[in-house]
Amino acid sequence: MRRVTVLWFLIAACLGVALFMVKYEVQDREERLAALHREILANQEAVHVLEAEWSYLNRPSNLEAMVRRHLHLVPLDTTRLGQIEQLPMRLPVLPDAESDLPQLAGAGEAAMPAFAPPTPLPRPLTISLKVRQ
Repeated sequence: MRRVTVLWFLIAACLGVALFMVKYEVQDREERLAALHREILANQEAVHVLEAEWSYLNRPSNLEAMVRRHLHLVPLDTTRLGQIEQLPMRLPVLPDAESDLPQLAGAGEAAMPAFAPPTPLPRPLTISLKVRQ
């Protein structure tokens, strides 16, 4: 009878120690879970703050001020526009260039007619002093 009692006492003690260990493991995991929830909430708040800052920085008035400050752009006026006559015209096919063209595979015709390079455009019109100010 004594052996059975000692055996049951040992089993109860082992179960008590195991229960004690499980209890503290659960508490540690709950603390980690609470810390993760706090971190998630902090990250969500940070995202909301960053979205608010982004919308503030992307206001048209703010962008316009930054463009004026950093890019030094000037508005387009009619003195800077060209006319259609200033565009280069397509040049006719040169007669001696047709023999130098590669043949299309199986087509038996010249690939593309050769054009002379276009003439360079004149220098851009200068900006008036009124526009720069």
